[in-house]
Amino acid sequence: MKRVASLSMILTAVLASHQAVAADPAEVRELTPQVPLSYQLNDDLKANLKLEEYDYEIYTAGAHYFKRAITSTKPRTTTSEKFIPLPGAATKIVVPAGKNVLVNVAFTAESRCHEPGSVAQDWCEVRVLVDGAEAAPAASSFPPDTYAFDSTDSGSETVASWESHALDRHKCIINSQGDTAKVVPVVLEWKVTNFDGGAAPNFWLDDWSFTVELAQGCRMQKGEF
Repeated sequence: MKRVASLSMILTAVLASHQAVAADPAEVRELTPQVPLSYQLNDDLKANLKLEEYDYEIYTAGAHYFKRAITSTKPRTTTSEKFIPLPGAATKIVVPAGKNVLVNVAFTAESRCHEPGSVAQDWCEVRVLVDGAEAAPAASSFPPDTYAFDSTDSGSETVASWESHALDRHKCIINSQGDTAKVVPVVLEWKVTNFDGGAAPNFWLDDWSFTVELAQGCRMQKGEF
């Protein structure tokens, strides 16, 4: 019972923070998988200073060593025109000191995006934030392009337009030069567009799965076709 209470207190403290912070020894013991983490690429992720958008990105890592799956069968809706967290679709992972990891995130859901009485070309969006930044492929940097998870189809979608939709996202977390473990938040957010300025579309999600996997080491390359 003491161990259960201790674990509960640790997890509560970790989840209460919305910022990436250094993990204390108790968090490392409870949240880090107890497996060897010897794989590491020779070179770290290098920041690319070019401003233009590249044609593609390649993420390379070793074997997966950690997986967490969060699921929900509770329907939820939003009409928010700003990104907000999807309740429950969030977790935190630990990157050990001296290690780099590739964070792979998958999200699947039953979705509906409808806007009665409007012919505006609106859509419903989701994005994945890893350590506070949008994971790849991030929405294009050329506005007004964003990632449409579902669409109102210019108002033709109805309250019975249920569909299955999915995405996956990736991000390198670099801690190879760090001397302490790092706690990294992973969050899915959702919103709608509203181009005609009237009532916003209604975005409905149900039966969703939010899966986070970690792979040992990480290298990211950008290129052009």
